[in-house]
Amino acid sequence: MDHQIQIKSCWTDAPSSEIRADYTSLANTVFGTFVSDAYYKVKYEDNLYGPSLITVVYVDGKTAGTDVMWRNDIEGRQAYQTVDTCVLESFRGMGLFKKMTQYELDLLGRETLVYGFPNANSYPGYVKMGWHEQRLYKTLCRPQDGDKIDDDYAAWWMKAQAGITHIQTTGTYYLIRKHGKSPLATLIGQVDATTARQFPETKGIWLLKRFNNKSSIYNKNKLIPLVCNRPKEEIPYWKIDAI
Repeated sequence: MDHQIQIKSCWTDAPSSEIRADYTSLANTVFGTFVSDAYYKVKYEDNLYGPSLITVVYVDGKTAGTDVMWRNDIEGRQAYQTVDTCVLESFRGMGLFKKMTQYELDLLGRETLVYGFPNANSYPGYVKMGWHEQRLYKTLCRPQDGDKIDDDYAAWWMKAQAGITHIQTTGTYYLIRKHGKSPLATLIGQVDATTARQFPETKGIWLLKRFNNKSSIYNKNKLIPLVCNRPKEEIPYWKIDAI
């Protein structure tokens, strides 16, 4: 059976009420309720770097999948992180993920840097499109392994996330995310004292645990992949949108 497939996109500085509503509805259906008005405003309308690109794919007039190219520059270079990617189960196997991604890359320009931290569902799709696996992030690390977070980024994106606190050890400050009553925590990265004090302080952490995505294809080895449309790119760990 032939299906009618239509792809629509909009920039967040010129929003489409239809695309925004369909993106929100679909993402909340697949991932659970997380795309609130407050989330949308911080992530997209207040973005430090500029507008993001939201894409929705329709099959026979029905909302089937969505993807966002979230503006998230790297060292002063224009770049986008692919986030909130999902296709409804009833429409999987139709190549919609690839169609959306290629459509977005055509709009952004093939020379534009795009990267992502995929889960087990989307990882194979990026590999098939020829994206490069840059590195595997270890989930366990010592405090000195923390990358330095840009102060303005921490104040913008990290500040909007629930549960992020700071610790001080040997005169150095780090942002972390605690895991219940466990003495383990997610190490996000290093910050200066002024930025650290924008977050509550946590004490008693004896080992820091990196981001652990339970749906990751590498979860059993406690690793998470970074993929990119270019080879040999270094993307800081703290750029993960779902950190």
